[in-house]
Amino acid sequence: MATLERLKEQKRELEEKLYAGDVSVEPLLVRVDRAIAARTSKIQHSRKRLGAAKNAVDAGMSPDEARTRKTEADLKKMVKKRAKRPLNRFK
Repeated sequence: MATLERLKEQKRELEEKLYAGDVSVEPLLVRVDRAIAARTSKIQHSRKRLGAAKNAVDAGMSPDEARTRKTEADLKKMVKKRAKRPLNRFK
């Protein structure tokens, strides 16, 4: 997986080519923009989970339990998601 810095560097390179007049890099630029947005979202989610785990440990929970804890709401979501999914995916 590409790092966020590498993706931003790639975007700058593609933008330079685009400004130089190479129109063929435009679809690549769109793809890199989407990759940057996805990577940023993933980083934010990871930081949020890490913060929640740290708060739980500070409150007295064991670190292993804090990292893997599933709430009832999470379990209900998983059951609903599995119910929507077809049993035979090859049909």
